[in-house]
Amino acid sequence: MAGDGSAARMRVVVVSLPAQGHLNQLLHFARVIAERGASVSFVATSTHIHQVRRRVQGWDLHNFDIRFEELPMPHLTGGEFDSQSSHMFPIHLIPLFEAVEDQLESHVDQLLSNICSENNNKVVLVYDAAMGWVQTVATKYSVPAYVFRPTGAYFYLWMKRVCDETWGLSPVNISLKRCIPQRLVKYSMRQRSLLGHAKGEIINTFSALESQFVHQGKGELVFGGKPVWSVGPLLPQAFFNDDQRLRLQADIECMKWLDTQAPASVLYVSFGSVSSLSATQIGELADGLERSDQPFLWVLRISDGAHSSTEAQFDSACKFLQQGYERRLKGRGFIVRNWAPQLDILFHKSTGGFLTHCGWNSTVESISAGVAMLTWPLHSDQFANSALITGALKAGVEVKEWGNAEENELVSAEEVEKAVKRLMTSEEGMRVRKIAQELRGEARKAVDDGGSSWKDMDSLLHHFSQSFSD
Repeated sequence: MAGDGSAARMRVVVVSLPAQGHLNQLLHFARVIAERGASVSFVATSTHIHQVRRRVQGWDLHNFDIRFEELPMPHLTGGEFDSQSSHMFPIHLIPLFEAVEDQLESHVDQLLSNICSENNNKVVLVYDAAMGWVQTVATKYSVPAYVFRPTGAYFYLWMKRVCDETWGLSPVNISLKRCIPQRLVKYSMRQRSLLGHAKGEIINTFSALESQFVHQGKGELVFGGKPVWSVGPLLPQAFFNDDQRLRLQADIECMKWLDTQAPASVLYVSFGSVSSLSATQIGELADGLERSDQPFLWVLRISDGAHSSTEAQFDSACKFLQQGYERRLKGRGFIVRNWAPQLDILFHKSTGGFLTHCGWNSTVESISAGVAMLTWPLHSDQFANSALITGALKAGVEVKEWGNAEENELVSAEEVEKAVKRLMTSEEGMRVRKIAQELRGEARKAVDDGGSSWKDMDSLLHHFSQSFSD
């Protein structure tokens, strides 16, 4: 998305929820609009700004006009992951979200006041849909504000229970209670009630991926007919060009290992930054991967804490492996014990499949890389995303039939083995992997000059400019 000057002479303030999946998408959004000529202020808590900057992939932060504005970490009790918890959802993060809402509004107020003064009120605000309280501050200063939704369009429709088979996707037979704890539902509803003055919604999706759901949902979304812009995939475009890609992680051991593997042979296994498996489940997964006889690269870790992510978190998950497991699988299996460069892994020629929790970041990244998915959803929007991947797109297969599985039901080693072989070696798997490759082409077309997302980004930036004269 080359710059065209339409965003010049304005400052776009981007405010993110302090969770990796949200921070990552909004930072990529900041990069894209900075490429178009806008000056950007990226706002988050100090700890989480350091985290997301440390984990950036495929581009150099110093090459873009992005100013990082650090909010203080709020005071909260706890916030560390409890490995004994029976909850799939990372409930230890909810106190952080609530503390940010309760304690940081005055800081955002002062920051926005200063930015408006510095930029002669030529300021636009883009805020995370889970941070609806930011809209109150924007309204106070008459700053035009837009909501960024870090989930797909289909998930929102599923939440509204308006999904039916005429859309080519049957309803997901999973209860809301199973996906999202009641405490977070209350928090989310409170945020949603504050979104009414926003000028529109921005989604990290693209036409070939979810156009039918975006179109169907326009009348059902919070904004009641206000504009919706599909601007994804929000990835550095260089990732679509292997010869141009900036591989900052080239010296990381897992990338060196991937370089030794056959093309499209490796199953990448990762459950994201805030999802964790029980010790028993890790054992079954390890056994199933071993029995599958397929090469695999496994990021084995526990959830990020509310305050930060430490190396100890990775090592604590690895202790659940059988003694001698890594030695026995040496050459065929590789365990990653620190933060993994997921984009580099997915776009590597040796990666042929992705066993994933179906978070929206991972879903969009895998589709953009043309890598078929083996879906293992745990909470939040992940069950809906799994249905989108395996039902509508046919770009993946389920590890098991999640609608028929009990909550916290153990996935056996036999089920893992069967699912891995189904994706990586069967005729069905070949068809699914071919579809995934075709979707990679659609993702690239969407962000190329004149593509659907390129046009939507143009439209969005024009809307930014026009909003000053409203």
